[in-house]
Amino acid sequence: MHDDGASSRRRPAVGAGPPSTSEPHGPSRHAAASRSRLLRLAAHTAALARELLGLVVPVDCVSCGAPDSTLCVGCARRLRSITARPARVEAHAAALIEADGTVLLPAVAAGPYRNELSLALLDFKRHGSRTLERELAAGLARAVRAAVGAQGRTVWLVPVPTSTAAFLRRGFDPLALLGRRARREGRLPPGAVWVPALRPRRVPLHSALLGAARSAAGFGDGSQKGLGKGQRRRRAAGSLEARARVRVPGQKGPARVRGRACVLVDDVLTTGATLREAARALEAAGAVVLGAATLAYVPLREPTAGSRGYAASGQGRDGTNGG
Repeated sequence: MHDDGASSRRRPAVGAGPPSTSEPHGPSRHAAASRSRLLRLAAHTAALARELLGLVVPVDCVSCGAPDSTLCVGCARRLRSITARPARVEAHAAALIEADGTVLLPAVAAGPYRNELSLALLDFKRHGSRTLERELAAGLARAVRAAVGAQGRTVWLVPVPTSTAAFLRRGFDPLALLGRRARREGRLPPGAVWVPALRPRRVPLHSALLGAARSAAGFGDGSQKGLGKGQRRRRAAGSLEARARVRVPGQKGPARVRGRACVLVDDVLTTGATLREAARALEAAGAVVLGAATLAYVPLREPTAGSRGYAASGQGRDGTNGG
């Protein structure tokens, strides 16, 4: 995940700003649809290429190095154990909690970003292995179920979007693959739908070209790896926006974001700045952000002996797209 640079330390009020009602028409609308189809085709082609490569290139376990398997039986068992009990983790993210302990955005993670979980997630984000996809999707789904709890209403699961540069570099969107796998296998909670209601804020062409030139010249690849808390907050500030209308699986026609109950979803929680920015963007469009779910979190400290397990009511113990 990435970090938020909102000037206020408190979460903005729900509905703090009206959603944009303007929508593209004519050629621009068709051009956007064509780009979306081309990106999906590129992702499918890249996935097929990865699968074919795996048939002819020897593979080793990403964790222990055992031959002939991307994730050996023992490491897969340990990975499931790491992600078996999702925990409340906002206390580990400076952007999600006040100094006095006031929670700005509740967050749940499947497990700590270490050992088999960190190694599997890193390799999956580089290569998109189907074996790792299956295991990681199951872990993410456990965190989502804990975060959603028993809402008794439809909840949108809103993924933090990957940048165009990261998509082109990898050839796929790791979080989208995990969400699709969890949905296909029926692992998401009842009433929860995966809705890509956020997108990177559009920037002028000259700014995009300047960013690409800086990346090519070695001034960074657009990721947040190695950035400090303040740098992450500044980079995330204003970087996301809610879509005015979005297509919802199983629903005819586009739906509006305003009034929707949402749970944010990302791969790794670090400082929480990206999640705060995502919450800001959704709330500015009138959505109600209930909390966030991530596959992993970067611990600030070891859990205390008195920490408690996560409860759907919001009471419980504390636990990189890099959010």
